[in-house]
Amino acid sequence: MFYYFWMASRADIHLHTKYSGLAHIGFLRFPESVSDPKDVVKVAKANGMETISVTDHNEIKGALIAQKFAKEYGGINVIVGEEVSTAEGEVIGHFLNERIPKHLSAAETVDRIKAQGGLVVAPHPFSMHVPALGLLVDRLPIDGLEVMNAGHVDTYSNNKAREHALSGRWALVGGSDSHSLRSIGCAYTEFDGQGPEDLRKAILNKTTRAGGVRIPMIKNIQWSLEVVMESDRLLMRALLHRKLPDDVCEPVINSVMELPTHKKIAAILASLGYFTPPVPFVAMIVGEKVLNRINSVPVHESNGGAPVIPEIRKLIRDARGGAQGQTKTRKR
Repeated sequence: MFYYFWMASRADIHLHTKYSGLAHIGFLRFPESVSDPKDVVKVAKANGMETISVTDHNEIKGALIAQKFAKEYGGINVIVGEEVSTAEGEVIGHFLNERIPKHLSAAETVDRIKAQGGLVVAPHPFSMHVPALGLLVDRLPIDGLEVMNAGHVDTYSNNKAREHALSGRWALVGGSDSHSLRSIGCAYTEFDGQGPEDLRKAILNKTTRAGGVRIPMIKNIQWSLEVVMESDRLLMRALLHRKLPDDVCEPVINSVMELPTHKKIAAILASLGYFTPPVPFVAMIVGEKVLNRINSVPVHESNGGAPVIPEIRKLIRDARGGAQGQTKTRKR
């Protein structure tokens, strides 16, 4: 008598590398990630991932490097993905051959992914602090809904996505949304079988399972220190008129070179304050509270530019309206 067992595999299908471009805070610019694609492969394998999809913002160069390295490294598979910025929110394409241009409509972006034989996932679909498709997911041919995003530390976004997915229309997927080596695999997509093709079939058959936990605060703090240190390093090289490293992605280099000297100095000085304890911890604690507030609104339409200022303003107006009503009552 023979017994057959299905082997379950784990895939982290939302990962970023140093090719993900820049984050903006006022005039300050920081790399979204400083992770080398080869290191992403090594750490993902060590953390028990059988397959990963590298999904840099509007770029596939990091994914291609990771995929080539994985074939030499062995024991792990890499899918070429991209987290595309559309006019209505972010869309992830998996199994790509070519980069999808940014700022197209979500519908055209989905069509271009499908034309390559790719699969479409809506990342953090009901987030308010990053661009998200919201209820537009109901009107697009999307294959998977990300119901577990480890990078979303608020208590609302993932719950909204999971509740919305109860219809059974989409495959349920998870990803770490990791911008640091330290958080790879915190969330994942579990599927029966092994390798990219079994993952593809599982998504199309809606048999995937999303698991994991949110990224711990200490790892988010470590990530923030990593990107600030890298930003300072590049700014210092530019101030000293030294050539920037060849492995730095083009948007980061352009941003550093275009920044006026006085702003370069101001950015470095500002970062010194951030490195002073307990500033990073206070910043993260306050940040979590703000994200909980922003993301506590009901399920919503798409928000191509996040945070959704009109929604936040409405929350403030509602709160003020209640307070003014109480004041008028007291005056009468």
